[in-house]
Amino acid sequence: MSGSLQINGIDWQVSLLGEQVLVIKPEGENADLSLIHESARLLEKADLKGLTDIISTYDSIALIFDRLLEEPDSEAEKLQPALNGLSSEKISPQKHRVPVCYELGLDWQQVEEHTGLSRQEIIKKHSTSKYVTAMMGFIPGFIYLDGLDKKISCPRKANPRTKIPEGSVGIAGEQTGVYSQESPGGWQIIGRTPDSFFDANKEPPSQIEPGDIVEFYEISEAEFRKLKENRGN
Repeated sequence: MSGSLQINGIDWQVSLLGEQVLVIKPEGENADLSLIHESARLLEKADLKGLTDIISTYDSIALIFDRLLEEPDSEAEKLQPALNGLSSEKISPQKHRVPVCYELGLDWQQVEEHTGLSRQEIIKKHSTSKYVTAMMGFIPGFIYLDGLDKKISCPRKANPRTKIPEGSVGIAGEQTGVYSQESPGGWQIIGRTPDSFFDANKEPPSQIEPGDIVEFYEISEAEFRKLKENRGN
């Protein structure tokens, strides 16, 4: 069962995910990252009673509440008044330049073989693109980035690693991303950044948000070690 909601002139389908989560998704062919991010910002501005968190994905938004939810159409009726009259404001995205030591890549052989490109060609394409932060997950602070050059896209590893170091930069399909913490994972690792992307003791814990722009630049292993040391890691 589903309901419908209108945000800034766009119709959204509303459905339940468990007992305390509503998932809203643009109807028709309206979904794109800019719409998702813009609408998430509007939802943050709205006074939605009981809302505790907003999670953006590539094509939908999850609204997490501190109460048990009713049927989607009933919940949509409750939410709509708070959304009426809200309109988007063009906000310039934050830009982040992230250093990457490509010498610390773990999967260069697989990536070179799959793409048919040399390591330096891959590094150049990866470090000269501008990426949009599409969403955060699957561990706190993990950054999914949209905008990877299709010439360096690679499938996930057939056998995921049980441990990938914090700061590892990887490729999976047509995405690139950064492991904010040590974690298992199946992305093809082509480098590592000394930057930290999640600190539970800070508010917000991650300085990068969906919609932000990320650019990578190459550093040497010596520079990586020095930056890690300077940052207390």
